[in-house]
Amino acid sequence: MTVYAYLGDFTLGQSNAMSGPKSDSQTWGNTIHQHKVVRGKPVPQYAGEELDKRTLEFFFDESFCDPQTEYTRLKAARSSGSVMPFTSGHGEYDGTHYQITSISPVIEKTTSGGRIVRLSASIELLEVPQAALSFASVVSAVATAASALINPLTRKG
Repeated sequence: MTVYAYLGDFTLGQSNAMSGPKSDSQTWGNTIHQHKVVRGKPVPQYAGEELDKRTLEFFFDESFCDPQTEYTRLKAARSSGSVMPFTSGHGEYDGTHYQITSISPVIEKTTSGGRIVRLSASIELLEVPQAALSFASVVSAVATAASALINPLTRKG
């Protein structure tokens, strides 16, 4: 079966838990400052690109996964702030990483006992640029070193 894409260790497509997305929308934008003038229209000033946003809508169904387990995995990825690479199903990778900013679940069907049979969800993703990834690793290293200096019991490795 064809896989639509990979988001970190989540497979979007028929070969794993997520169905191929019902929709995949993207937003690209620029930051434009408007400087007010005494007379006339404001003067626009380009200030750079905004972070890309992506929205994926898909569903979990008991015919190919445990919807509750997969939903729990998604919530954990959002809560932890995991930064995940986005790769197309054909293996094309342009270096884009995303974080899940929000999840909007809709329970569509349950058993008489309340177990989820089908759950659809929409996830909002926000781009994490390469510069932020590099910066995060530097900050982590500095924090570890500072912790080791403050606490002599911290293992130095």
